Order: sequence, then structure tokens, then C-alpha cells
Amino acid sequence: MSSFDIEFAAVTDIGKIREKNEDNVFVSSALGLGVVADGMGGHSAGEIASNIAVSVLAETIRKINNTQLKIPDNFLPKLDYTGRKILMAANLANAAIYSTAQSSSIYRMMGTTMTGVLFDKDCATAVHVGDSRLYLFRDHKIHQITTDHSLAMEHVRRGLLTRAEADHSKIQNVLTRAMGIKKNIEFDLLKFPVHAGDIMLLCSDGLYKGLSEQDMATILQEGQQLPIVKLCKQLVHKSNDKDGQDNISAVLIKVMPPKKPSLKQRLKHIFFRS
Repeated sequence: MSSFDIEFAAVTDIGKIREKNEDNVFVSSALGLGVVADGMGGHSAGEIASNIAVSVLAETIRKINNTQLKIPDNFLPKLDYTGRKILMAANLANAAIYSTAQSSSIYRMMGTTMTGVLFDKDCATAVHVGDSRLYLFRDHKIHQITTDHSLAMEHVRRGLLTRAEADHSKIQNVLTRAMGIKKNIEFDLLKFPVHAGDIMLLCSDGLYKGLSEQDMATILQEGQQLPIVKLCKQLVHKSNDKDGQDNISAVLIKVMPPKKPSLKQRLKHIFFRS
């Protein structure tokens, strides 16, 4: 677990025009985990896919932590333990979605994005596929950590579109990678150090369609003293006010210095050391 104190909050909203919410969010202080998934496919299939993604990811990590499940020795042995853990969990989640998709013609085309962050000591490890995003707010600036797996961003990388053009392109919603579409998929794995004062924002595309990066930075800067749940709600509600054409989900994670132990805890520590 992290050597910092970490606060989590998660909010999801159906938006203004959708008939159902196909996003799913998950946070757990005990696991040091935050996840956002944005499902796709008709007949509630998207909702099922995103639910499987977050629940299998979290349950697998919980089982590995409790030694109910072991990471095979030959599974990506060159990676560190946290990276292997979250990637194994993501692969099992993808296999579960793919299996469900193949089990019925109703679910055949279902899939989901997923962006998750797992904390360990002074580092965060992110697993990512699709066009949900992870942002890091540090030193009054916001940075997008993940790369969208979308046709629009592929065109940006090739110089065929500018970033601004991509944000309004008709191909913006065409994904080049997602969970459940194939038996085996490639996830991005990103590891970075965290500092006290960092705020991480995981979100579905519904959030950043309504809020620019400058909007997000302003809200996070001005709301740093707010309770984290209230700040998370503020991001979702402001995005909904500005756009609201899609489901909107956000997970907010705040990294803080460890709280000073109480007198009782310090005495207990001294007692057990003596």
C-alpha cells in the first residue's frame, strides 16, 4: 500500500439524453484502487461489459492480495509485482467480457474502455485501454497521462488532424482498442511516482467532452479545500451543464501527506517496541 494518505471519490451520471448509464466506476481505499469503465453495445450490453471490467479487476486484485490467487511465475516476469498484478487482473477481466460476449448474439458486439490506477508505496500504476482518460493535476497544471485508443487520436499522431480538430471530429468515438472485442488485447501500463498534493482524475469521455483541460484545472485549483466527493460531483455536474450528450463518470484521487499518529497510537508503538 501507499505510504501516503489517499482519498478516493467516484461519481457517475446518465447525462441529459441517454436512456441508460453504461459507465461503471469503482474505488477502494483498502485496495488502493480507482477504476472507470465506459461500456458500449446495445441491449444493456455496454453496462454489463463495464460492470464486468471493474468488478473482475477489483476482485482479482483482492484475491491476489489475500493469497487466494497466485500470479503465475511465467506471467510477464520482467515487470514489477504491482504491474504484473494489475495486468493479470485486466487480462482476466477482458477474458470474462469476451466469454460473455460470445455466449449470446445479444452481447456479441459488447465491449468497454477501462482506466484504472493502483497505488503501491510512493508510486501509481495505471492500466488503460480505450478513450477513457487519466489526468494528473500537479503544481497548478493538468496533464493527460493516458493516450486515447481512438481513430481520431491515431489521425492526430499521423499529423492528419490537429488535437482541436480531433475533439470535434465525426470519428472521435471510433475506438481502435477496447475490452471484450478480442480474446487477447494489449493494455497500456503506466507507472509514475506520486507526490503529496497530487490529484488524479479518471474519467469517461463524457466528462472531457463537456470540460476542457483548462476547465478541469480551474475547478480542481479552486476546489482544493472542498471535500473530495463534493469536488468530484462538481466536475461531473459542470460537464453535464456544458454538454451532457453522453454518460459522465469521474473518479477523483487525492494524495496527501500521512496523518500524524494519535498519542494513543504513538504510545502503542513505543510499548510494542520496548
